[in-house]
Amino acid sequence: MRAVLWMAIVALAGWSGWWWFASTAALKVAQDWFTTQQARGWTAAHGTIEVQGFPSRIDLTIDSPDIAPPMGGWGWQAPFVQVLSLSYKPWHLIAAFAPEQRLATPAGPVWLNADKLQASLVLVPGPDLALDRFQLAGDGLRLSGLTEASAAHLSLATRPAVGLALAHDLGIEARGLMPSPGFLARLPPGTAPSEAALARLDATLTFSAALDRHVADSRPEITRITLREARLDWGEIKAFVSGDLAPDGAGFAAGALELRLEGGEKALELAIGAGLIPAEARASWQNALTVLAPQGQALTLPIRLAGGRVSVGPLPLGPAPRLR
Repeated sequence: MRAVLWMAIVALAGWSGWWWFASTAALKVAQDWFTTQQARGWTAAHGTIEVQGFPSRIDLTIDSPDIAPPMGGWGWQAPFVQVLSLSYKPWHLIAAFAPEQRLATPAGPVWLNADKLQASLVLVPGPDLALDRFQLAGDGLRLSGLTEASAAHLSLATRPAVGLALAHDLGIEARGLMPSPGFLARLPPGTAPSEAALARLDATLTFSAALDRHVADSRPEITRITLREARLDWGEIKAFVSGDLAPDGAGFAAGALELRLEGGEKALELAIGAGLIPAEARASWQNALTVLAPQGQALTLPIRLAGGRVSVGPLPLGPAPRLR
């Protein structure tokens, strides 16, 4: 009996020592990260950093984080953020965010409120700490300030793409999307309900370098996007886009996509209200819809991205997005 008691005491002492070592290491990693970013020219401030969770968890709470890159205009502030992990599994991190956060953008600040917002990051154990998978999930999301929008639920997830080097699958899904009242006011009555039921993205992104702890030096860039489906369900409007994109010499997205669209008439009003199509081009697009989708039938159109521009069939749509 005495031997068992001594073994229990030794085991407890050993585990307590391990927890102390792991928690001290986690605290130092967090402090060193802020110091390193400051040396790189970032704004990287914080209040107190505390570690709790004995005996099985490492719960790191960072008060008043204020982070902004050196190029200016962008930034993130929050009352706190918690980074949680199991003491025996430090490569799996869970982040719990505050109910309100401030996002700085070049156009002005945006406040993000959420009933719940959490993220999970799993790294590959080893010296490089390469990204294995990442998940973000939020409920009751509301944007205010520069823009207004809300979503009942948002989820984002990545994982390594099977059989492809330097590639990750990306999935994003939002439900109960509600744009700003100002945007809805620009739409003719009956164009679409105030809430979009579903927006979804399913794609594979290939990068120029690994996503690991060296990203600040390797600076991975997107070299290819395989878009299996981008989908929007908004009342009578149902849009599906698929295809392949890659950056051109100037960094703009280039390639070919296919658009399948239901509710073309209402989608046209939506695109004009969103500024994707200029109002003066309404007649050209209306004529195209009349020819391609008589009596409101579903239509399939090619989308071409080249020379920094986007066109749908013969009709210009606007500038192409930058991929790098």
